[in-house]
Amino acid sequence: MVKKLTLIIMLALLLNGNSFASGFQINEHGAKAMSLAGAFTALANDASAVQFNPAALVYLSGTKISLGTTYIRPSGSFEGPDGPLSTKSDLKNRFFTPINFYITHKINEKMAVGFGVNNPYGLGTEWEDNWVGRYNAVKTEIRVFNFTPVFSYKVSDQFSIGLGANIAYADVEITRALPAALTPPLSPTVVVLPDGKIDLSGDDLAYGFNVSFLFRPNDQWSFGASYKHELAFDFEGDITTTIPNVSGYVPPALVPTVEAALKAAYPKGTATAPLTAPSVFTAGTAYKANDNFTVSADFQYTMWSSYDKLTLNFEDGTSSSSIRDYENSFIIRLGAEYILSDKFALRGGFLFDKNPIKDERVDFTLPDNDRYGFNLGFGYKFNETISLDVAYMLLVFPERTITNSKEYISNPFIAPTPLNGTYNPSANLIGANVSFNL
Repeated sequence: MVKKLTLIIMLALLLNGNSFASGFQINEHGAKAMSLAGAFTALANDASAVQFNPAALVYLSGTKISLGTTYIRPSGSFEGPDGPLSTKSDLKNRFFTPINFYITHKINEKMAVGFGVNNPYGLGTEWEDNWVGRYNAVKTEIRVFNFTPVFSYKVSDQFSIGLGANIAYADVEITRALPAALTPPLSPTVVVLPDGKIDLSGDDLAYGFNVSFLFRPNDQWSFGASYKHELAFDFEGDITTTIPNVSGYVPPALVPTVEAALKAAYPKGTATAPLTAPSVFTAGTAYKANDNFTVSADFQYTMWSSYDKLTLNFEDGTSSSSIRDYENSFIIRLGAEYILSDKFALRGGFLFDKNPIKDERVDFTLPDNDRYGFNLGFGYKFNETISLDVAYMLLVFPERTITNSKEYISNPFIAPTPLNGTYNPSANLIGANVSFNL
């Protein structure tokens, strides 16, 4: 007779990570704007105005097309948690290539239209399979494709407005290790089993809108602003679990019984997770000192306070929730362009990005911090029809040491351990766009 086994299976909360945090927000949607550190709201003088300020479309002549990508190479490490488990772990080397495509057309002196496709969110983190925080996070990745039809109308020679829709498709993938153990009958000893694995993948479609204006009182100054409304996603997807290999840990005759018990205990089926990407307001100004030199500045305000918690609803009617408690954040951007000739322009910029995550809520899925961006780039016109823009940005994150964490290592075999430790993220970005003036 097969003896009854008592299984001890502790499952980590599947989605306590920061799937839409600042570190996953992509603001690089065109190489020209990127080389100016994104200080482009009051300039918006290429097809990427679809993204940065649709009100500017009416000032663009003819038909313009631009397509490009940004190569993003993040890196980072975590040293901690404080105590006997302390170790240094590095993020796996990965890169991401968010795309952008824009087309604009001037209908007449007062009206213009445009359409764009880009990735406003779309990064991720991945740690080694056996690292200390594997029950919290191994892989977290999200992709968002935003489709934006826009319309621009010139109210007067100095003032124009823009209206548009945001249609966003998003998919998310989250992988974590699952701890498991068993207690044989009549034995006080707990047998720790190899880790299982849980994967959740889901997607959804969300809708929003954007409004903008551009004011150009004279040939030197311009002022612009844009507002993008929040996107409310309700992710729905499948939960897939992989049970551990228990051969060698239990008698061969009991392997089927243990495997069946593990399969029954692990979550399965579908799950939903409502989540809102925040509204974003940006205001900017630009000053053209002379025919060759222009400076610009932007202030971007992201309303992250709407992200107060993240709830996961399971198919069986149960749910789990984690506190996120994000704060509204901002980015300050400064840029400058110097035109060397009819064909060649040099650009540079600087940004400061205030992250929205409180110290006590930082966790492994997003080792984020305030960041400083240093930008360089150039533009080159091959002829009147084709041009190339290239940009480079170094993102520097100050070392972030957490001493008051309210997040914990998800491990049932140790005492509750706060995620106190030191995070060291960084990133390099290279962007390129080819544009056509038709």
